[in-house]
Amino acid sequence: MSGMRPTVNRILLALAGLVLIVVGGAVLAAGLGAAVPSWWPWDGRTDVLLSAADRGRWRDEGWWWPTVIAVLAVLVVLALWWFLAQLRRGRLAEVLVDSGDGEGAQVRGRALEGVLAEEAGEVDGVARAQAALTGRRTAPRARVRLLMEPHAAP
Repeated sequence: MSGMRPTVNRILLALAGLVLIVVGGAVLAAGLGAAVPSWWPWDGRTDVLLSAADRGRWRDEGWWWPTVIAVLAVLVVLALWWFLAQLRRGRLAEVLVDSGDGEGAQVRGRALEGVLAEEAGEVDGVARAQAALTGRRTAPRARVRLLMEPHAAP
């Protein structure tokens, strides 16, 4: 799961960049007077993106403004969700462990994950184990994935 977010980010950013480059380059080429296909909506330096007729076309329809507002609201919510997902850490960098003497100790999260996976992998019938720590550093949660041997009974 931790590798999925960077992959999705790269794909979305690549698609957005590709669309912006293609559309921007085509509009720039048309604005500079390059020959454009007949289906292209802008064909010269004096052409505008939306004509007065296009801008006023849907204004009197009752469904137009609620639809525009709903689409924009969904886009804002999706953008906020994506932004907040970037701030959320998938794994704990460190864990506070009670050492029994009232002081406590900080343990690297990756080190503790390795120990958990190693100990789980030593259990009879476990072929491979993976561990991931989530939650807060004072109250961690462990997610352990086990690949069991065919003869093992979980």
